[in-house]
Amino acid sequence: MEKLHYNLAEEQITGSRKYLLWIVTCFFFLGGIYVIMLRPVFGNESVNPWLSLAPLGIGFFIGLISLYATIKRKDIYFHIDDEIIEFRYGIFRPKKYSFQWNNVKKLVLPHRERKVKLMFADRTSFIIDLSYIQRKRSILIRKHLFHMAKSKNISVITVISLLHHKHQN
Repeated sequence: MEKLHYNLAEEQITGSRKYLLWIVTCFFFLGGIYVIMLRPVFGNESVNPWLSLAPLGIGFFIGLISLYATIKRKDIYFHIDDEIIEFRYGIFRPKKYSFQWNNVKKLVLPHRERKVKLMFADRTSFIIDLSYIQRKRSILIRKHLFHMAKSKNISVITVISLLHHKHQN
């Protein structure tokens, strides 16, 4: 079987969208500062400085999104080859997981969920949750795992849902 490698960081926010987010953040912060400065600097007594909370709050929220899009990790990936299943993904604290194919005894594929359950020879199991990944890519990852397991003579069990699957060895 051929290798499958997805760089999941590249499907996130592009550089131009990051710049647009930062520009919108600056506009909201400048709007909030302008509303604060209307009364003391420009002498406009009809504008209450508390009205600046809305643009400053929106600017703060968009600023958090901009900051997250700018500094998030670049090494979010999913890799499958003849020897290992290795992946690192997640929303806030992605962790790296690596599993050897020769330790996998069974592969459980639920029909209605974007998950895969790996059952190992030492009677432990691990559920790979692909709901964080784009639907099209999660379907391709599940297909590749299925075909790789078939080529390695690993038994593949299809179930409706993982809730209905009992841990059987």
